[in-house]
Amino acid sequence: MCSRSQLRRRLGCQVLCLAVAALLPDEPAEAEPNTAPSSLEIPSVVVSFPRCEADAFPLSVFLDSLRVELAGRELHCCTLAEPGDLTYSKAALRVNLTQLRPCGTELEQVRISAQKPDESRAIDRELSLNDVEPSARPRALALAVAELIRLLGPDERNESPRLSPVPPPSEFSTPKQPQPEPTPQAATHTVALGYSVHVEADGRRFPMRQTTSWGGRARLVAVRHSFHADLDLGANYSDARVELGDVVLKSASIGVGFGPRYATRIVIIDLGLRAELGWAWVHGKAAFPDVQAGTGSGIHSSAGLRVSVEGPTAKKVRSGIALESGAVLRSINGDVGVQSATGIAGYYLVAAVGIGVSL
Repeated sequence: MCSRSQLRRRLGCQVLCLAVAALLPDEPAEAEPNTAPSSLEIPSVVVSFPRCEADAFPLSVFLDSLRVELAGRELHCCTLAEPGDLTYSKAALRVNLTQLRPCGTELEQVRISAQKPDESRAIDRELSLNDVEPSARPRALALAVAELIRLLGPDERNESPRLSPVPPPSEFSTPKQPQPEPTPQAATHTVALGYSVHVEADGRRFPMRQTTSWGGRARLVAVRHSFHADLDLGANYSDARVELGDVVLKSASIGVGFGPRYATRIVIIDLGLRAELGWAWVHGKAAFPDVQAGTGSGIHSSAGLRVSVEGPTAKKVRSGIALESGAVLRSINGDVGVQSATGIAGYYLVAAVGIGVSL
């Protein structure tokens, strides 16, 4: 047992310890790490466009499409800059567009280069727009630029990508193969296929028979990529006068042609081979009662080269001219006695004017 004096000492020590503990300052609590994201400046996209295409190419449509494609990526889109301007090189994501053909031609092949801020590394890609309709080229170019920006990194703020957890495959389920993302070329690939109807008036000259016939043709033209094919129907008429009377030559024919097409901003030039098959009627008109007039008919055919020029390119209705020359493979003649009056034979020359309408 403890004596009274010992109990008093123990109580006094406990009271003293409590008083000292009450006077001591509390230890500072350990600061929790700040998990709030730091406010980073949202980068902007600066686009440099070729000077020679800035006026002709629909930039507004291209920029609107690019804003749609970059929506949700926390980028300011977009600022236009002159090629070679380094003002924005350290504060923006830089996109350079370079035309691979000389100025003054269509923007069909372009090199796209993208570079992140404060980085020397840049990635580029060459894009061909030959197979894309001119009205769809701004959208196709915007898709290609957005895809190249996406390839720079998972996020423009240099944050690590967040991977969603993948559930374990079931024992009886078939694992799905990952589908590759479509490239800009695959996503925007369209077949450049178009049709047009042409009405022409032409004059045909057969120098070996001293015959000139006049007529017209209706032509259907189909264009795929840089090639054209056409089908036409036509008729011609000529009247030759000799001492014994007149000889009338009428013909109807069908023709086909194909070859390359060269389109610029101003005109469309078609080159190609052409073949024609027809039927001709020859009818004589006697100038004297004692002269007997005859008639006849037969097949004629020819093959040659044709070139046509029409414009303006951007219009739906275009005017044009055409020249053609070749050889008659199967001829037909209209003779009066031993004298050659008219006919389709030898070589020929054709000049035509007309109007074309795009469908």
